[in-house]
Amino acid sequence: MALGWFRAAWGGLRSGVLVCLMLGLARPRRLKSRASVGLERPPACAGEAWVSHLPQLIDAVCEEWHLSLDDEPLAAGAWGVVAWCHTESRLEAALKLCANEQRLSAETSVMLAWGGHPAVRVLAHRPGALLLERARPGRPSRLPPTPLALLLDALHRPTIGSRRGLGDWRTSIDAAVAHVPSLQSLGQALLKQGEGRPVVALHGDLQPANILEHRGTIVVIDPVGIAGPRELDVANAALQNNWGEDSSARIRRLAGLTNTDQGFAIAFGQFSAMYAALAPRY
Repeated sequence: MALGWFRAAWGGLRSGVLVCLMLGLARPRRLKSRASVGLERPPACAGEAWVSHLPQLIDAVCEEWHLSLDDEPLAAGAWGVVAWCHTESRLEAALKLCANEQRLSAETSVMLAWGGHPAVRVLAHRPGALLLERARPGRPSRLPPTPLALLLDALHRPTIGSRRGLGDWRTSIDAAVAHVPSLQSLGQALLKQGEGRPVVALHGDLQPANILEHRGTIVVIDPVGIAGPRELDVANAALQNNWGEDSSARIRRLAGLTNTDQGFAIAFGQFSAMYAALAPRY
């Protein structure tokens, strides 16, 4: 169960649809022609004009960054696509192209703030495009409580300028309430509880598909790109990584391991669960 109101507020990719597809295990065959790369289905929320311009956009970015596309279908998500490729130095990479430049800009900002740990490395970026090192073997990881808490601690470490270019968690809650007016009371209570609390760069969608094995370690992909209290990520991670306890018990355990506010985290979890049940889908 993802904190879907993050993605609703920032034009995101619900449930990590786009980048969680960065999991192919077979080494791809190189392509000489970019035109032969196919798109099995268009992005659900991207406009027709953007989709029709996609081949030219791919050509332009590949030319600028000296990329060679691999013989794999494009992976389509809500707002864009991922193209698998190699750099000029033969490094395996994932090229993200997104019709929602604001959403991708926020994701890029938080990935750069993490500096390649514990996230995959950013190789290049420009408006509407993001080039990432491809995770290998790229298997998703459902982490038990202690490793998950350590991952959260690494993501939430203080970083100079780490909040620059990120969305505001309060704006996200307001947007969620606009989608589901019955959440107004709970949303107002969360905003009141959050006043004056420390704010860090959050991931926002720590489902197993966004926690990958990479060269003997664990990395994350597809962050929402938002700044807020740590309890948002604690609730999100506990809801989406089931280690055999009920959801409230998981949130309390993870909050204890990360020294965060259990009651505040549980309130975020309730907000998320209600939004997931009641919000209209795109």
